[in-house]
Amino acid sequence: MKINYYIGIAIFILIMWSCTNPFSTRSPEDPNITGNQQSFNLQTDPDSLLSKMRNSFISMDVTDYQECLADSFQVGKSLTFIPESRELARLPDWNLQDEINYFNNLINTNNLQNINVDFKDFSDWIPTPTSSDTQQIQFSYQIDLQFRTKTENYQGRSLIKILRSSSSLWYIFYWEDSKINSNDQEDTWSTIKADYRYGNAP
Repeated sequence: MKINYYIGIAIFILIMWSCTNPFSTRSPEDPNITGNQQSFNLQTDPDSLLSKMRNSFISMDVTDYQECLADSFQVGKSLTFIPESRELARLPDWNLQDEINYFNNLINTNNLQNINVDFKDFSDWIPTPTSSDTQQIQFSYQIDLQFRTKTENYQGRSLIKILRSSSSLWYIFYWEDSKINSNDQEDTWSTIKADYRYGNAP
């Protein structure tokens, strides 16, 4: 009888030893951040806005791309795009919806496998004269569209102006596209927008 008693005590001690102390502190867990929250974290300063825009091409994410652009319903001002001069006739009355449409058409093009985007040769961010909540920057870009059987290359220079909303997020409200060199025959970002405005490029 005593042997059974001691065996029971020993088993009880072993069970308690193997259990986690209910009064001990746990290691903190990572916060549960949704994809949308992570996405908006890439708009909290001007440089991160450009990173988000670049990433939206690489990940082919139309929602992230749209979130980079000023919407009059959200921030009181909508996107203005000034095309490179050679493409002016192909891009009349360009607006925010055209911007979203072209990007959506582009990323859903048959045989498109990857989009590589490189921003470089940045100027400094300069506050615009109208408000401390607006800034502008110039940069060069290289865009490579990799299809199953070919690669298309585009390059140029962009001037963008951005504004900070009441929620402290930044949005592009003005975008001007140009060639790096006026004698350059390379296609630009404007060419991509014109080609994909209404569907797949010809």
